[in-house]
Amino acid sequence: MSAEVRLARLSQPEAEARFKDSRLAVMAPGSVEQHGPHLPLGTDAFAANAIAEEVARKLNSILVPLPLVGVSPYHLSWAGSLSLQPQTMIAVIEDLCECLATHGVDKVLFVNWHEGNTPTLRLAGDSVQRKFKMRVVIAESHIITNKLFGERAQLTHAGNMETAAVMMYDPSLVDLTRATNPTPQEEGDAGHAVFRQRDVFPIMRDFHEVAGTGWYGKPEEATLELAEEIRAQVSDYIVDRAQVEFARDRGDII
Repeated sequence: MSAEVRLARLSQPEAEARFKDSRLAVMAPGSVEQHGPHLPLGTDAFAANAIAEEVARKLNSILVPLPLVGVSPYHLSWAGSLSLQPQTMIAVIEDLCECLATHGVDKVLFVNWHEGNTPTLRLAGDSVQRKFKMRVVIAESHIITNKLFGERAQLTHAGNMETAAVMMYDPSLVDLTRATNPTPQEEGDAGHAVFRQRDVFPIMRDFHEVAGTGWYGKPEEATLELAEEIRAQVSDYIVDRAQVEFARDRGDII
């Protein structure tokens, strides 16, 4: 069977056979938003797609395309950033899942990198499960990367983790010579912490509330070696955990 997993690049018989065998669709929600002067606007989309492609390959499944644009309203003060309304993203996911359900797919795995997509994905996943009797699992690949690599992959914005993630997709899109205006690390960490609280927290209006220059972190610490470690280890982690959750839905795990 072809090593290709991207749906649009498969022939119809190949796609039909793969769906019949796995009954699983992998999706990588995207985002087009500023990531400083050294990373592309599509950083989150590229990171998610690179990991999701590897996950789909390891699960003998298919990577079903989603729009590159996600839910990123708080980046719109930087030209080039784009955002969907949450209801638009939900509607697109519902439409695609309705198609997939007719092809026998009953499991959907979202491989997400963009933090701003998460609330919308939860709503979309709930709707899909109710309407089409599918089981939906969400893998937050940026959280997993930080969990596995710690200081080598910090949860900043456009720092070492996201720079390595773009290198994983296409190293030519990274230009570290332009990374000259970071917001101080302590300022970015403190700003992000306000909005990542779990008990009482405000809703972000503009990313300037986190980082005045739009980004912070240590992109110079990213390497091609780290990029390949992320691809391998994060995809393995997602595959293992997703299989557990889908098995739980069948009643194989108590």
